[in-house]
Amino acid sequence: MDYPNLLETAFDEFAAAPAAGDSAGAPQLLIWRQIRWSNRRPLIEVEPVVPGGVAEGAHHRASQAAGVPYMTGESAPSQESSPAQRGVPSGVRIQIPLTPGAYMGLRIPRDSEGELYRYCAGYTTGTSNDAAPESAGIRRVPCPEGTRIQRGQQCPRCTARDEFTALHSAHLYPGTLTESMRAYAMLEHRLYIATFPDGTHKVGTSSLHSTPRRLDEQAVATATYIALAPDGLAIRRAEDAVTALAKIPQVKQVASKYRAWTNPLPGAQLRVAHQEAVARAREALAELARTEPEVPLTALDEPWIPSLAMNRPYAALRAQSPEPLAPCDSGLESGSAGFFCTGAAGQFLSAHTGDADAAFLVNTAAWRNVLVEPAQEFTRVRVQGSLF
Repeated sequence: MDYPNLLETAFDEFAAAPAAGDSAGAPQLLIWRQIRWSNRRPLIEVEPVVPGGVAEGAHHRASQAAGVPYMTGESAPSQESSPAQRGVPSGVRIQIPLTPGAYMGLRIPRDSEGELYRYCAGYTTGTSNDAAPESAGIRRVPCPEGTRIQRGQQCPRCTARDEFTALHSAHLYPGTLTESMRAYAMLEHRLYIATFPDGTHKVGTSSLHSTPRRLDEQAVATATYIALAPDGLAIRRAEDAVTALAKIPQVKQVASKYRAWTNPLPGAQLRVAHQEAVARAREALAELARTEPEVPLTALDEPWIPSLAMNRPYAALRAQSPEPLAPCDSGLESGSAGFFCTGAAGQFLSAHTGDADAAFLVNTAAWRNVLVEPAQEFTRVRVQGSLF
């Protein structure tokens, strides 16, 4: 039996998009970009691949839509000839709402040397409006050359073009920010402590426009906003202080998050661990206030609450004894994946293949920027039942 495939809706939306314009044929392949969170809801973000030879026009239109000139004088990379390589990135991203119960299946092609088709994610610039400073934000610009990459997220050119990277160290080197990114940095920011299902923590920041989305993207078990600052430079000084004094890191890798979700601690232990981390962070901020009183911080005590779209994965953490979602093969090795979606947490999807009680967790971050083909497939997963 064939099921309506959630991924195939991207082709209909692409056909109606202005940037699709004069494409020489209907796309058959997609680049999986990410799960993006908007208004507390997960959206599957993909980029259709169009027949070869129209990439320049598509990228030109996409770049114009983003307000960035397309450099026609730059040569695009050569595309390998292969049955799986039937086109080039369109530069148009389609966002598909994740519908609970919907089927999604895909194949993951490789080239003649067994390598994945992975494409540059583009770069980020700032946006600003002098008449409305609070509207400052950031935007993604597609890679003008549609470059295929072997690893990472960006090609060298887009890495050099990216304006957002400098924001992480702007409190140390403020002169590195562009005017529009400085406007974004001047927005109100918050500091949070996040705890993951394995009891580990991270400290992080979110802007006026990325709260609570930033935590929605993180796949945390629980989190608390502990401080507010009038700008992003002050909040990053506070973030560094928490890392230095409370020994709470600023990064947790996606693979580590996935292992945490498939092997969680009991809820009571998580709550205690989170409270202890928040207390340590508050002590660090108190020390910062004593040594650097010029850093403008306001204390907060606001919990982050999971959205309704996260109910299924978080139900596994709320049980008296954790009932973790089973791990599964991402599909990179087997070449395919397929399942019925039931919810999301960060870049992870909760899913099953027909038996809702035999649920598992899919790490879609493994597919980021990778070429996929919608297909009728099912993930092979070994689900261990309760031992008691």
